[in-house]
Amino acid sequence: MTAPLLELVDVCVSVGRTRILEGVSLSVEPGSAVGLVGETGSGKTMTVRTATGLLHGIGGKVTSGSVHVAGVDVTRASDRQWRRWQGRTVALVPQSSMSSLDPLMVIGKQLREAVRLAGKRAGERAEVERLLAAVQLEPTAWLLHAHPHELSGGMRQRVMIALALAGDPALLVADEPTTALDAAVRHEVLDLLGTLRREKNLGLLLISHDISAIAAATDVTVVMYGGRSIESGPTSRVVGDPLHPYTRALIGALPERTPPGSRIPAIGGQPPLPGEIVTGCSFAPRCPVAIVECGTTRPALTEVGADRLVRCLLADGSGAAQPPTVEVTA
Repeated sequence: MTAPLLELVDVCVSVGRTRILEGVSLSVEPGSAVGLVGETGSGKTMTVRTATGLLHGIGGKVTSGSVHVAGVDVTRASDRQWRRWQGRTVALVPQSSMSSLDPLMVIGKQLREAVRLAGKRAGERAEVERLLAAVQLEPTAWLLHAHPHELSGGMRQRVMIALALAGDPALLVADEPTTALDAAVRHEVLDLLGTLRREKNLGLLLISHDISAIAAATDVTVVMYGGRSIESGPTSRVVGDPLHPYTRALIGALPERTPPGSRIPAIGGQPPLPGEIVTGCSFAPRCPVAIVECGTTRPALTEVGADRLVRCLLADGSGAAQPPTVEVTA
């Protein structure tokens, strides 16, 4: 059996003395797309850093659990060891194309530099053209001599994906690749990622705060809240039949699900701060169906059915979390 391209099992991560992630688990197979969704501060970007070897730069480390990349245990790998896999086995499409691209360097030069770093000095021009073709951009003289600010948001995002593909990675990690793009361009970028996944048998880990983007582009969804994975399963089922109250709230807040003229429902309250000590369920203060035990008991990640996991005291295996039934006697 082929090893997963990425496997996190019950991973806890700390930065200094502050615990940022706790009990995060996910797996990305060749040719599959896994979505990671949650509000800002839910732990998505820290999970990306864990999966791509970028924890050390912010003083972070895996304190428990395990991280495997293409079957290799990288849980305690150093920066030097990670450089063997970065860009080749696993590549990152960063969150902001405008801040990630060098503003003083033309696009062609940035692509050529990525090709050289991937060890492909021979046929450099042809390789640049191949990368641009892969992301559906024409290698025109104007594009190759343009600076990042001269490109549209969608073009910059395609260039970012081309740079990530330079080392022929098996796994692509895309961190909020559709942020600040209009709806039409957002769909184009998601379609491009899907095409690349199918044509190259890439594994894709897609990170977004937008559950509609996750629903459109992934096979499996992992929902995060307060630095923990709280629900996971096939995307169609997580979106179509959510088990956790937080997942239901995310879906309920989608603009497209709100009738015209109505106010978009918001999730009341605030998520916990990174490292904040929570006695019970971290979502309990915002949960519309929470009971007393939710404030005192930390729920475990529990299997519900053959392919669903949920971290909720009220999801007992019979379906989504519901408020308890109270019998009234005459």
